[in-house]
Amino acid sequence: MAGIFRSAQTAEVESLFQKAYDLSRNIVYVPIRHHSPACSFHVKKTIEHYKPDIILIEGPADCTPFIPHIVSEDSQAPICLYCSYDDKSDVLGKGGNGKYRAYYPFLDYSPELVALREGAARCIPAVFIDLPYKDYLFVTRKTEQVDQSEQYFRYSQYVRMLSERTGCRSFHEFWEKYFELQGFQMTSEEFIRQLFDYCYYTRTDYTKEMLEEDGCTAREMHMAKEIEKASKKYRRVLVITGGFHVKGLLELGEEKKTHSKGPLSTAHAKTYLMPYSFSESDPASGYESGIPAPAFYQYIWENRSGMAAEQFMLKVARQLKKEGISMADEIEAARMIRELARLRGKMQPGLYELTDAVRNTFVKGELSPSDKSLTQLHISLQGTKRGKLPAEADVPPLVHDFRALARSFRLPVRSTVPHETTLDIYKKERHQRLSQFFHQLAFLEIPFCEKLRGPNLVRKQNIHLMREAWRYRFSAQVESALIDLSVYGGTLEEAVQELLLTKLHKAKGHAGEIALSLAEAYWSGVVSDYAIYATLVDEAIGEDGDFVSMTNCAYYLSQMEKAAHQSEYARHKALSLFSVLDGGEPNVIIEKLIHLYTLQPADGHFIDVLELYLQKEKRDSQVEGAVLGLLISAEKRNIDDIIRAAEGYFYGSGEMQKQVPLFLTGLFSAAKDIFLYNESLLNGLSHVLQELDEETFLQILPYMRLLFSQFTPLEVDRMARQIAQMYHTTEKAIKEEAVAEEVLTYAIQLDRRAQEILARRGLENGQ
Repeated sequence: MAGIFRSAQTAEVESLFQKAYDLSRNIVYVPIRHHSPACSFHVKKTIEHYKPDIILIEGPADCTPFIPHIVSEDSQAPICLYCSYDDKSDVLGKGGNGKYRAYYPFLDYSPELVALREGAARCIPAVFIDLPYKDYLFVTRKTEQVDQSEQYFRYSQYVRMLSERTGCRSFHEFWEKYFELQGFQMTSEEFIRQLFDYCYYTRTDYTKEMLEEDGCTAREMHMAKEIEKASKKYRRVLVITGGFHVKGLLELGEEKKTHSKGPLSTAHAKTYLMPYSFSESDPASGYESGIPAPAFYQYIWENRSGMAAEQFMLKVARQLKKEGISMADEIEAARMIRELARLRGKMQPGLYELTDAVRNTFVKGELSPSDKSLTQLHISLQGTKRGKLPAEADVPPLVHDFRALARSFRLPVRSTVPHETTLDIYKKERHQRLSQFFHQLAFLEIPFCEKLRGPNLVRKQNIHLMREAWRYRFSAQVESALIDLSVYGGTLEEAVQELLLTKLHKAKGHAGEIALSLAEAYWSGVVSDYAIYATLVDEAIGEDGDFVSMTNCAYYLSQMEKAAHQSEYARHKALSLFSVLDGGEPNVIIEKLIHLYTLQPADGHFIDVLELYLQKEKRDSQVEGAVLGLLISAEKRNIDDIIRAAEGYFYGSGEMQKQVPLFLTGLFSAAKDIFLYNESLLNGLSHVLQELDEETFLQILPYMRLLFSQFTPLEVDRMARQIAQMYHTTEKAIKEEAVAEEVLTYAIQLDRRAQEILARRGLENGQ
């Protein structure tokens, strides 16, 4: 590979490499790529030959206490370090609401984990030496917070040039060809020299300013200080860090390290060890520093066979027997895997030969991402493995409570495959409790479950349904979210109650928001003691002066038996606010009036407020129609009152006639059946339509169409019969399909043509 580097083995590169990897020196550096099986292989070999007194590893320094749990016999990869910071003091300039988090995963073939396990097996101490996450956030506070490690590998101009020159379609294919497929056959010195050269030239595309802005310089200064301290205490120090950093660390070796800690509070920083999964380790799932197809490289790590691609293909084929994949297909795929590797100049077949062969031999029809062969290939390459932590690993009580509840409901939380369940919430007690569990997680915004179908009594949606359908799936984000919420309590119920109080305080003065949060928590089964929240609700009702918000408050509180008194208080205040309301969105106002009506239809205060509105000089036509509809529904007005009001629009001025659709829209929303059983309203509407000029008719036509779209097919049939009687015709004629637009246009053109012919013959005046 030396021939493809810029200027192979210059004196400077050779000199630096000798400083980095000379097993006779006090400090030995092993450059790595995260999650590389070949790098892990040579890390293990180097430890065997160098026999270090201490191993220093790139990783957050404040996570060193987790190493005993990481290397525990009861720990199973994939696992990860989880670091978070809650910027409550707004040091990072995000308005005091900045929540930052990062994951540092370990797979069986991650060089860092291999080094930790080898160190534990040989009783060699190991520590992490990188900047703590909170300090990294501070030094990069003016730039986007992303994991730079993989970007150094992937986005260098030099890397792109290498990929093009070597005929590789991507950086990942280039890396596999020259490192993963050859690495196990090379000596450690050969492999590390090749990786060192590659990283050296990759780094030359980055300026000093770029390295400072993305935190690379500060990280390397911190690591260099730790290396220097270790070298004074231990005779043989092994440093394992991303290959990009080795050049920087060597150059800092002779300089004074002046980096200081940032001012971010340790009290707001959290670090935990968590289970991880193959799917989350895959770049296809958004993890930038991952190597594609984690299950495939796990297979290579465990078998280290030159025929790994063919053997993995056979595993996929066995899963596809029912899809018609035959032995002949397998033989052809194996042949293609080998021939492609030979054609591409690779030492042995790899991931890209495997995927190309499956596409060309297993896919029988049109190539589509949804093809079952490609789907199974993707599942097999990604894998479903999920890690496990030892029992003594420290996690907050909230995580333990979630795990215990999940076990009690027999939910497969170690599986990352999505599952669905249907709950009969009105008949089975266990289903009710599981529904409450899901609702609690949803309220806390834990990304574990999603409600697909079911009644929502709070928002009056699908209330006719008797069952709930949920989809749930475990991921590392579930436990990281639980860790973030652990400040609210040790159990899910405590967390919901505390988070609810926090939401209520933030919504202070907004009665509708407060009542909605309470109602949602109530249906999660956690508002057992309503008295805790009663004072906050009373204060909000007293302070809020918005009609819509107060109506929402009354409605949401009505869903809770213990809040009946406050619901009534909110309803009366909402009516008082409506009586002095000036302006607003008519559709919203009408919706809220209907809510108030459904809460208590025959209430005298409600009727008085509606009557008062009709006496106003300035009224909205749509709201007026709704008010009249509600009054007739409450049997406080009769049909004659409706007809008189409607006739004022039907037979009034041109401006009044334009308001007819709006008036009727409001009327229909509150009492739609009036129109179906009253001929006078149909006659009035017919009169309006006949009297309107063409321009005005076209203006109100869209509103009329929207108006009558509210009727069901049966109701349309009933009106059709009434209209047929008015015009002395048949229902069939009324419902006859309209002439198609293109037919009508053609007929008009024919009529004009006929008039032109008659005019030429002197017959245009009916002669």
